[in-house]
Formats: sequence, C-alpha cells, structure tokens
Amino acid sequence: MRKLMPVLLTIILTLTISFLPQTVRAESVAAPHFSTVADLIGAVNSLRASYGLPPYTSNSILMGIAQGQAEYNLSIGTITHGSADGLLPFQRALQAGYPVAGDISLGGFFSENITAGVGLSAEGAVENWTGDTPHLNTMISSNLQDIGAGVAVAGNTYYYVIDCGLSTGGTPAPFVPPPAHNTPVATRVPNTPSANGSITYIVQSGDTTLGIALAYGITLNDLLSLNGLTVKSVIYPNQKLIVHAAYTPTPTPPTSTPTERPTITPWPTSTSTSTATPVPPTPTPSPGLPVSAARGAVTEIVVAALVIAALLALLGRKRK
Repeated sequence: MRKLMPVLLTIILTLTISFLPQTVRAESVAAPHFSTVADLIGAVNSLRASYGLPPYTSNSILMGIAQGQAEYNLSIGTITHGSADGLLPFQRALQAGYPVAGDISLGGFFSENITAGVGLSAEGAVENWTGDTPHLNTMISSNLQDIGAGVAVAGNTYYYVIDCGLSTGGTPAPFVPPPAHNTPVATRVPNTPSANGSITYIVQSGDTTLGIALAYGITLNDLLSLNGLTVKSVIYPNQKLIVHAAYTPTPTPPTSTPTERPTITPWPTSTSTSTATPVPPTPTPSPGLPVSAARGAVTEIVVAALVIAALLALLGRKRK
C-alpha cells in the first residue's frame, strides 16, 4: 500500500490541476489606424527630406487655424479655402496672430493645401498634393518654414488641411478684415443671361468669393476657375464675375444641299452617212392565170391535139 501512495497522489494532483480554472489570454487585435495631424506633418516632412529640404517646424497658431478649417470643411461637406466669415488662409493666420512675412497685399509667404476622401490616409493626402505644381510647392517650398495641420473625420471620410508659412519673427502685421457684412453670402441678383448664355455678377461692397459661390449654388473652385482667380485673389466692388459659363451649343452638322450639276451640252457628233448597197428588185410576176389554171389549159390543149391527130389518122386510113 505504501508503494501505491506516491502513484495515487500523482494522479490526484494531475486531476486537480486539470480542473482548475484556466486564465485565457486574449489575442491582441490591432486597432485600425486613424491618421492624425502628426501623421500628416510626418508625411510632409518625409517628402521634404526626399528633396533634400529641412523639415517644417510645427507652429501652434497654424495648427489651430488648420484644424479649424478642416472642421469647417467637414461641416459643409466639401473642401474650400474660404472660411465661414469669408477669410482667406493668410488672413486667418494674421487674425490668429501669426506674423505673415512678405507682401501682405499679395498674400505674403503663406500657402494652404486641402483635400478629402473616403478612407484617405495622411500619406495618401500628401500623394494627392504632389500631383500638381501649386500643392507640391506648398510642401517643398524653400521659403516657408512653419506648418500647421488639421484632420477631421466623418465616418470614414477624412478632411486634411495643412497651412505653411513664413513669419517675420516679430510682431504680426496688422490684420485688416474684409469690409463688414451681415452675412458672408452675397445677395443673389437675378441676371438675364447674355446672348451666349453666360451670367455675370457685379461685386458689391463686402462680398467674398465664397459668399458669391454659395449664393449662386456653385463651388468656390468653379467660381475661381471661371474668372481666372485663385484663393489669394482680391475682388473689388463693381468688379464683374462670371457665375455661369457661356452656353456651348452642341454643333449640328449642316444639312448638305445637293448641288445641281450643270447640264452638259454634248459636242456635235458627226453622223456618217452610209451608202446603201442597191438590192436588186425582186421581179414581180406579171398578172396572169393562176398556175393551176394554166396547167389545166395546157392539158386540155394536149388532149385536144391528140384527139385531132387521132381523127386525122382515122380519116386518112378510110381514104386509102
């Protein structure tokens, strides 16, 4: 029995351990990655490094205005450089206290990029911006030094904004806001389309390009494109802006009218006069008795002659 005790204890211990509650270690599941402002700035600076340029420096003021613009774009469901109060990017920077360097009347040394897309990552946004020169220049400028980034998300749609600038390093230039206006939306004036179908709007005091676009139900980009403007362009009272492009009629192919060919007068054709070969006339039988009648007459004559000859011969015998 003493020899069996160690074996029994081993079996009991094994069974006890197997029925103890086990700690289940949950497998770690990687959470989906959401692009952040840090990702966006990192992607921009990686691009600058590929061009041999120093990285941009994050600026708290620019971070604030970029985030505000990203959230505004999300709220209206589209991308625009204009803000709700009609300010342009460099004007928002000045208003926030960022001392924009350069000629302020031309927008100074300041530039903004915006984009949006479903499932769009920060790297994808930077890749989109490299597709055209103005947006690429914002990211690889050798004049700009500071950057601010904003990211807003609605569902799986991302709105990205970067504001890049160069400051004077001192006191911000005085900010001059646009003329006061009760609303950034211009009063829509019913205009009669011109002969070519285009509609123009005469700028009033306090109007902004964004307000005019909203009033006429078109995008800001379309308004700027129709008038050859940029987001940095300044509009003036009494300036005429096209809000509806000229109508381009669908060309209708002309109906071909058959051209009557002139009647050709034929050249006179010489007709050869052929000399007819004389054909000997067919002799026309003279009128007479029919052939059958002639044959009958001849027969009768022959018979008569034979009869007469026979009679003469008979008479001659009788005389002898």
